[in-house]
Formats: sequence, C-alpha cells, structure tokens
Amino acid sequence: MATLPVEYLRTTRLFREKIGDVEIISFEVPVHKYFSRNEIPYLATALDVDFRKMENLITDMKYGRVAVEKLWAYRMDADIIRENKKVLLPDLASNPVDGEVEEFEDAKVLKIHVGPLKEYVRVFVRPRQGFREVVVYRKPPHPAFVRYVAYL
Repeated sequence: MATLPVEYLRTTRLFREKIGDVEIISFEVPVHKYFSRNEIPYLATALDVDFRKMENLITDMKYGRVAVEKLWAYRMDADIIRENKKVLLPDLASNPVDGEVEEFEDAKVLKIHVGPLKEYVRVFVRPRQGFREVVVYRKPPHPAFVRYVAYL
C-alpha cells in the first residue's frame, strides 16, 4: 500500500485585527515545517524569486527536494512551554502595503508598511555559506518571529 505525499503548502485562516484605529487582515502562520499560502509573497519578495516558482519549490518538497525550510514561528508574548499562541502576519494581498529596502554589506532588510502602520513588518535576509537565512519580524501587539532557511 502506497502512502500519499505530504502537502507542505496549506491554506490557513484569516483574521481581522484592530491595531489602534487601523483594521488589518492577518493570516495564521503554521509553527513548524508547513507553509501557509499567504507566506509565499514574503519569501518570494525576500529571495527575489517569482511567486509561481516559490510556490512550486515548496510544493516539490513532498518529493524530497528541499529548497526552503521553515525552522520555527514563535510569538514573543507567549510562554514557550505553557502557551501556544497563534503567530499572525499581515496578508500582503489583502492589505494596502508599501515598503522600502535597505542593503547592507552582508544583509538586506525589507521594511513593510501596512496601511498607516510604518515598518510594521521587517524581513531580514542574510546570505550564509550554502544557504540564505530569512527572518520575518512583526512588531507589537502580538510580536512574532518566523525563521526560514533557503537553499537557493
């Protein structure tokens, strides 16, 4: 009896968040191993890859070809042992977004503005030997980190 391959790309729930007087739409980020479809714009933009190509790279992981790996997603206002709070990131397709890029010697920082919230999400990309490290940081309320490793 053959086993079905694991689907690493999943559709997750969307949430309406009120931050001050601004309402944004966010999505739930799986904690480990799996990817939400809404994470693709973050990864594709950070790694300078086409959206379809990034989606295909993640989908091909079910055949053993690992190109992008999610190490963890952690919400900083949760106790790591006792609580498991949902990690939420703003949906780049559903919200008005703008941004800017800062290039450094050994890193790149993408500052994403969601509506009037300036630098609400930051994406850090750092090339290492053999891979690139991508860290997504969301500002409070509900601060969170999501860490990826890309072998591109």
